[in-house]
Amino acid sequence: MITIVMFSSGLAAAAEKGITVTLIEVQGNRRIESATILAKIGTKEGKPFSPTQLRDDITELYRMGHFDDVQVRTEGFEHGLKVIFAVKEKPLVREVSIEGTDAIDSEELRKSLTILPRSAFNEQVMHDNAEKLRLRYQDTGYYNAVVVPVVTQHRGGDRSIVYYVNEADKVKLRSIIITGAKAISEDEIKKQLKTQEHWFFSALGKSGTLRKEDLQGDIEIIRNLYYNQGYIQVQVDEPVIEMKIIEKRSFLLLGKRKKHSELAVRIHVREGDQFRVGAMSFKGNAIISESELKKEMKLSSGDIFSRERLRQDVGAIIDRYDGMARPFANVTPLFDIDAGRRIVAITMDISEGGEVRIGRIDITGNTKTRDKVIRREMRLDEGDLYNRKALKRSYERLYNLNYFETVDVAPERRGLESVMDLNVKVKEKLTGTLSIGGGYSSVDGLIGLAEVTQGNFLGRGQVVKFKTQWGGTRRTLVVSFREPYLFDQPIWGQADVYNQTQDYDGYSMDSNGAALSFGKSFGEYVAGSIRYGFDKSTLTNYNEALLSELLLQQLNTYGDTVTSSAITVSLARDSRDYFLDPKKGSRNSIFVEYAGGPLGGDPSFIKSVVDSGWYFPLFGDTSFMLRGRFGYAASLIDKPLPSGERFFVGGTSTVRGFKYGGAGPVEPVYDDLASPTPTIIDYTRIGGTRELIFNAEFNFPIVAAARLKGVLFYDIGKAFDDGESIRLSQLRHAVGWGFRWFTPVGPLRFEWGYIVNQQTNDLASQFEFSIGTIF
Repeated sequence: MITIVMFSSGLAAAAEKGITVTLIEVQGNRRIESATILAKIGTKEGKPFSPTQLRDDITELYRMGHFDDVQVRTEGFEHGLKVIFAVKEKPLVREVSIEGTDAIDSEELRKSLTILPRSAFNEQVMHDNAEKLRLRYQDTGYYNAVVVPVVTQHRGGDRSIVYYVNEADKVKLRSIIITGAKAISEDEIKKQLKTQEHWFFSALGKSGTLRKEDLQGDIEIIRNLYYNQGYIQVQVDEPVIEMKIIEKRSFLLLGKRKKHSELAVRIHVREGDQFRVGAMSFKGNAIISESELKKEMKLSSGDIFSRERLRQDVGAIIDRYDGMARPFANVTPLFDIDAGRRIVAITMDISEGGEVRIGRIDITGNTKTRDKVIRREMRLDEGDLYNRKALKRSYERLYNLNYFETVDVAPERRGLESVMDLNVKVKEKLTGTLSIGGGYSSVDGLIGLAEVTQGNFLGRGQVVKFKTQWGGTRRTLVVSFREPYLFDQPIWGQADVYNQTQDYDGYSMDSNGAALSFGKSFGEYVAGSIRYGFDKSTLTNYNEALLSELLLQQLNTYGDTVTSSAITVSLARDSRDYFLDPKKGSRNSIFVEYAGGPLGGDPSFIKSVVDSGWYFPLFGDTSFMLRGRFGYAASLIDKPLPSGERFFVGGTSTVRGFKYGGAGPVEPVYDDLASPTPTIIDYTRIGGTRELIFNAEFNFPIVAAARLKGVLFYDIGKAFDDGESIRLSQLRHAVGWGFRWFTPVGPLRFEWGYIVNQQTNDLASQFEFSIGTIF
């Protein structure tokens, strides 16, 4: 019920004389607090009485949705007026239930309801909810479902609502019929539609189900197909839905005949004539010439008109202005249609806007991470000219810190000023992680990996890492500390201490060492570093009779222990969009390590690796990666290169499918060297002085919402020893598949590799998994 309050001329006169409201009362309310009602109205005690404000107050109280009726009375009170708001509350919903459900769980249906227990009863909302439930059934194929709300009134006026559902049989969309289409085939049109006909595998997806919202979107899809081929006068009629009743046996040819409903959708198209582009011109441009703007255009005079190509041209022009710090530039295409000649003249009406500078940079959501850690990753500063590329790069850098679950860098214009404020919103995630992984092969057995990392120590962006690996052929303990900005300058420093035992064929190597590194960025994507490392490695658990000739030479030259002192210089260019899951960009690097000489230590050698990886986005959310590496190492004195500095190709990070070092030089192990005809009982992996590796990967989504991806890979590579020529025909090949799950603790990786050109000492395949590592 709607109450209209009329004010007497006396009240109007009172308002003109400025009579004061001395008291406000609320009557009739049972559930809604008086304080809540008083807070909603503009009439206040001690303020002048206003009939206009009173009308606004009644409207505001109705808008609350809790009242069936609102009336206002006034009385004289203490030299002023007492205003009385008399309300009649709506009944309360005591219970809401759904009955008759089978195809969809009732609890799942409840999620669609907006009328809930303890809320105010509203008949219109009740019927709207019934329609929502019916549409929910329709979206799952129950096109004939009926939902009826039944209301029970309790003593005191409260209501209970029961939605009775008659699901009926599931109705399949058997056919979509397009009539009037000549320029574009019916099959081509149907492939583009969201609505698809029922077929054998419809149970695995949503095809074969009619959804009216999708059907309305399909009309626009058909229009766009024609617009993009020059049919600018195309008309698409509203779809006609036909219900057919057919008889089918319930089980092939053996069951009873039963009536079923099926749907058909008819869409009629009136194509019209095909139009071409006539004259193209520009107006409103002052700082960019017409000839320069035409270079941004894909559409030109004489071409068949295409809405999509025109949209891309508009975007290209706006991007051109955006690159000139004019993000508020606007381009409006104006059309002059000559129906007789079937041409469209296009004028690009340009509003260039003015230069825009960055105003405030507001950072929110960072409860742990300090503001300066975020600000130093921003490629825009307050007062800078606006730049979209720099804005995008800022987002990438913040995301690549791996401190945040979500990152949002939203520009916001400050009123009508030529100033853009940046709102940086982040949601922090746990940066202290425990990563556990491992692998298995029939030779190495089980191996385990554990890593404890605090990637944002004290909110300063510092990294503290404790890593250990055990079992199999390697046991490692590493402790690292990294400061990304030494003295608040773009120079990083890192200290490492490690202990490692590596089991090779017939011996073990115990290594202890420490390293100190410094690095600096040169521009946006290029960085260089220098590292000093000291290492002491001891040969253990060996039998000289079973050692390879190469290792015996090292043992005779250096003894059991080799001490090395080396400096490594590296340079890298990394333009990947996201480090954990890149889709485009590349990473190219080179390092050169020099040991011995004036640095001291036993060996003197040089070692270098060139590494290049490229990432290409493909269709959908798929991507392709191509990576190549070449490594070279050589002794600079008349002493052998230590075995720990040789290249062992094979395993997770080189050529998958091979055991560690399996794709490289080997020496045979004999059962009895004293025998005139000794038998080979095994092979010793000795590593090489050069390596050549190529990797190709195709990544595709499996469950996008869960960030679960599949991978297909082909790896090629080999380590070569001195005296061997590097030949592509000698490279070892492996193919495989796997999946990666990007969890909060890091990427979880499962991979199976299979050797293509298997040799005598190879296993046919190898499986490995890990958490927190990336290829």
